[in-house]
Amino acid sequence: MLSRESWWPSAKDLEIGQQKRVPHDCGDGSPLIVSRDDRGWHAYCFRCVDNGWAPAPAESLAQKLARIEKQRQGDATLPGGCNLPWPQERDIDLWPEDAKLWLYKAGFSRADIGTLRIFYHPVSDRVVIPVLSAEGASVFYQARAYQKGRTPKYLGPTPKPPKLLACWGRARKPTLTEDLLSAIKIGLSGEEGWCVLGTRISDHMLSQVMARGGANVFLDPDPPGQRGAAKIMAQLRAYGVPCRNIIADRDPKLLTRTQLKEILSCSL
Repeated sequence: MLSRESWWPSAKDLEIGQQKRVPHDCGDGSPLIVSRDDRGWHAYCFRCVDNGWAPAPAESLAQKLARIEKQRQGDATLPGGCNLPWPQERDIDLWPEDAKLWLYKAGFSRADIGTLRIFYHPVSDRVVIPVLSAEGASVFYQARAYQKGRTPKYLGPTPKPPKLLACWGRARKPTLTEDLLSAIKIGLSGEEGWCVLGTRISDHMLSQVMARGGANVFLDPDPPGQRGAAKIMAQLRAYGVPCRNIIADRDPKLLTRTQLKEILSCSL
């Protein structure tokens, strides 16, 4: 554990969501990253390969209200169209710890995050997941709150583009998911994931599913997810579209790529 004296002076004035790379008393350069989130202050030195932590003081009501108002103001800066928000922090070492952990826990590596062009938007304090065209242009994005209890959890352009198809990978039949990370994870597993972004598929997505001859429905296993799956299954069946509901013990994004491949290889 790093001694508090070696990093605390550089970290103590940080606000929630901020971090920076600074010198450390172990040598030359700036190998020390200090950051702050709602749990406290963090430090990690790449040269020492060691970390430090200090817990946050109890938040007063006034501080909580000020934090919520700052987040609200940051959310208001997100663009209403499909252009991606700025600034874009793509150096994951400069992200808040909990923002990184949210993606790491879902099985996304640093290389995955870079390839998918996922970034941290410091103004809104959210992680932005872009949906890109085959040519690499932004056609949609979702700014996701990584903090527990923050609402709204998801923000993005509204209304959604009528011909939006948020999809990754290629397989014999697409698999419909509740959220973008699940669709991406399925695509990375060697299958094909399409994100519904809700509990009702658009007319455009329905036409594309019909053209493909059917789809798997693979939403989260919790009651809201399965209520959504029932709505989508009913919608597909009303048009005579072959479909199959898949229920796992965890959200699709929390399964390994091998598990996803095994589950979907036996599906529709």
